[in-house]
This record gives sequence, structure tokens and C-alpha cells, in this order.
Amino acid sequence: MSIVGIVLGAVAFIFCPPGFGIAGMICGFVAKSKQERLAPVAIGVSIAGLVVGMVLGLVVFRGMYGG
Repeated sequence: MSIVGIVLGAVAFIFCPPGFGIAGMICGFVAKSKQERLAPVAIGVSIAGLVVGMVLGLVVFRGMYGG
């Protein structure tokens, strides 16, 4: 479950940060409840993917539309 969270968090950097980032965090928290050792990594990557993906999306949007 933690590997799925890491992958979803990594995908969130580029594609649909709210969807994949939140799904990755959920997978990370489920993995943490199951005592998986990579759970903190999954949570961290998902949070980073969510934040960086949103900022990157904002920068691209403002660049395209000049707003």
C-alpha cells in the first residue's frame, strides 16, 4: 500500500495534483496504520506532489493566460 502511495504522490507532481495527491496521502495513512515501513515516505511524497503540483499548475496557468 505504501508503494501505491509513493507512485500516486509522484504522479501528482505532473497530473491532477488534488486527485492523485490526496489519494496518495490516503494510501500512506492506511499503510501507516498497517505498520508498513515506507508509509512516512508515501505520505511525504504525496504531500510534496500535492503542493508542488498545485504551484506548478498555477505558474503554468498564469504563464498561459497572463493573469
